[in-house]
Amino acid sequence: MRQIKAHHPSGFDVVISADNSIPHLLNDEEILETLKGMYSRLRPGGGCIITVRDYKQAERGRGIVKPYGIREVDGNRYLIWQVWDFEGDQYALSMYFVEDNLQDSTGKTHIMRSRYYAISTDSILALMGEAGFGELERLDGVFFQPVLVGRKL
Repeated sequence: MRQIKAHHPSGFDVVISADNSIPHLLNDEEILETLKGMYSRLRPGGGCIITVRDYKQAERGRGIVKPYGIREVDGNRYLIWQVWDFEGDQYALSMYFVEDNLQDSTGKTHIMRSRYYAISTDSILALMGEAGFGELERLDGVFFQPVLVGRKL
């Protein structure tokens, strides 16, 4: 996302950042620069679609467990959960995968870690406006996360 200007020409009808990608950028400055890059790649009338978590509703603290479900792939069962540890407006996320080999009863645990900026949808919409987007809107109930949309007027 940060390098959109270096890797993509302008003239797109739509740019999309889905499934909580924007909060991987850890401050307003990084997000604004990215949104400006997205804006610069749109043709006039083009649109931007962003889906993100609603962090206004998120519990804050340390050791917050978020069940992620069970998946079965190629004879293995995976039990998955996340643990969130907030530090101000950012949180460290650890995603745990317990791999259970159903054929021979062996198992392994894998952990992936990342960091997020728990920015509100209102703040993202304000940054979209600062980047040049108009007709800003938050849509609820159309996707499992809030959908933020704007247009290059």
